[in-house]
Amino acid sequence: MGFSEELKLKVKRRSAFQCCRCREIGVEVHHIVPEADGGADVEENAAPLCPNCHTRFGDNPKKRKEIKQMRDWWYDVCDEKHGGREDRIYKKLDELLAEVRRQTATEEERRKAISEISRTLGQDVEASLLSETDNASQVASKTDRVVTATRLAEGVWGNVHCSNCGSQIGLLIGPGDCPNCGAPI
Repeated sequence: MGFSEELKLKVKRRSAFQCCRCREIGVEVHHIVPEADGGADVEENAAPLCPNCHTRFGDNPKKRKEIKQMRDWWYDVCDEKHGGREDRIYKKLDELLAEVRRQTATEEERRKAISEISRTLGQDVEASLLSETDNASQVASKTDRVVTATRLAEGVWGNVHCSNCGSQIGLLIGPGDCPNCGAPI
């Protein structure tokens, strides 16, 4: 039957769309234990490999343990670099929002505090934060960006330009940070 499209996307995203062996972009989802040998279509049996590594190592039963180890290590690297970052940001935003609610009495004070938080973070968070406070609506303030890009899809950016380090990238797949200096898009 093969892996579901949902599972393939999950594996690709978890690996930042990179091969767990050589870090090449553009991966296929490989069965560590082939279906013919009883391998299931589950995440534990899936590994992100580029076409070259898939062809070169995918059918070698002696490489199964190594591919699994490389996959697990690469997932840890991606989680540390990309995955946990959003969780930390949202946790900090929740803390800041709770503090704003405790310290402000009026809607205007809340708006002012949230605008200040948005400028400080350098992210477009103002509208989503305001929608959480007393159902405020229609606030969308853009902040000055160091990195500009066109969002093509979730985790896919085009025409990336970083004024911080001067890098320009035609297509960026991944977290939404400048790969050279780490500035957020």
